[in-house]
Amino acid sequence: MYHNKETKKSRAQINIKNNQNKFKCPICSGAMTLKNECNLICKKNHSFDLSRKGYLNLLASGSSAKYEKELFEARKQVCSFGFFDPLIKHLGERISGYSNDNSAKNGISVLDAGCGEGSHLRSLAELLQHVPDINSTLFGVDIAKEGIKLATSGDTDIIWSVADLARLPFQRDSFDVILNILSPANYHEFERILSDDGILIKVIPGKSYLRELRNLMFEENDYSSDRVADYFSNKFQQISSQNIEYQVQLDEVILPQLLKMTPLTWSLKPEMQTEIHLTQIPSITVDLTILTGVKR
Repeated sequence: MYHNKETKKSRAQINIKNNQNKFKCPICSGAMTLKNECNLICKKNHSFDLSRKGYLNLLASGSSAKYEKELFEARKQVCSFGFFDPLIKHLGERISGYSNDNSAKNGISVLDAGCGEGSHLRSLAELLQHVPDINSTLFGVDIAKEGIKLATSGDTDIIWSVADLARLPFQRDSFDVILNILSPANYHEFERILSDDGILIKVIPGKSYLRELRNLMFEENDYSSDRVADYFSNKFQQISSQNIEYQVQLDEVILPQLLKMTPLTWSLKPEMQTEIHLTQIPSITVDLTILTGVKR
């Protein structure tokens, strides 16, 4: 356990220093070095601070991201409820399989691109700790500072950064595995930073994802993510597609947090949200498709 912010920052300093060769300046693309244990600096003296909480802010300019702290806190609660546990188990198996297939004796580097408040990556880190013969270095990136600040509340050795997916602050061929979980993608950047024998794992909603909630909100519920899947296969060579579907029991505690978390409800009027609360959905469908691709 970390006892204070300084201890957490010290741990982050060690992890970043050990992996500083992966970073590139988001302004000039130059190599970066950790100086004075608190600044990542390039040769042109562009400097980015390591916060006391232990994360890097690597945005070249301010962000217009509108995601609020309440959203990330809600997602953290939903994830801690076990909502995505079957997904995390599958991702852990996929990463372990990749590590074994590639005889990654020196370890593998994993990036969660669009990690939000880091719940998925933190759960994955805990799972991988119990997998024998796998040594992984984990990175989490999101453009929302509030999400990354919340991500640092855990005790893991994950390297957290505030950064733009359209201008990722990493060198070419830096990662063996890139995760993109229910998040927008930038395939040009993913291709640049993924190693030649690396894999991209993208998770998208299946047609029945949150079906019970959609049925309450829409008269015609014909959701499809086929266009997203097709775009993925146009950009990367798809090597597998797997669907997982399961039910999650809901209660009066988790349902309100789920409503705050999902973009489906963000534009709803307060009276409609109240109506959904009163409906007391007993369980909800989680339907996800896991796409795995490699560079063409």
